[in-house]
Amino acid sequence: MPVTLDKTPAPATFTRAQIMTAINEGFEMAAAESRFSIDSDRFTWPVAATLTYLDDPAASWSHVLARHVAYLLDREAAEETPATDDGRTFTRDGLSTAVNRGVDDAAHYRRHRCASDIDNLAVNAVLTLLDTPEASFADVTVACYGEDADEVAGWLVDAA
Repeated sequence: MPVTLDKTPAPATFTRAQIMTAINEGFEMAAAESRFSIDSDRFTWPVAATLTYLDDPAASWSHVLARHVAYLLDREAAEETPATDDGRTFTRDGLSTAVNRGVDDAAHYRRHRCASDIDNLAVNAVLTLLDTPEASFADVTVACYGEDADEVAGWLVDAA
């Protein structure tokens, strides 16, 4: 059963833990629905770029290159050690800017293409899950596309 997406304004700021949960679960949703592995470059590069731009909106792609290596190592370590919250807070707009730029730049620099439907789903899933952590794929498709899950799933297959 779909959740009712809350129409009340989101908090002004979010903790790093809330942001990381939304990023991880949003990209995992896009991976699961597109049938790509979450561990593929298809997702590790845009996540690394998002994290880079979240921490430093003025960062260049060369900073993303370094962050990608660190991100891959952090993912391995995170399987054994839970993530800690560093006390910083972020706005929804800040995350939106970082994740949009992250997927656009990853598509451009790594795949030499524009962002695809899969990338757009990842962005929409991250932002929806930030506002409504219990949202499902069906909830995201209705809220962000006005379409049912089967229709959007078809787009993702075509984009793969």
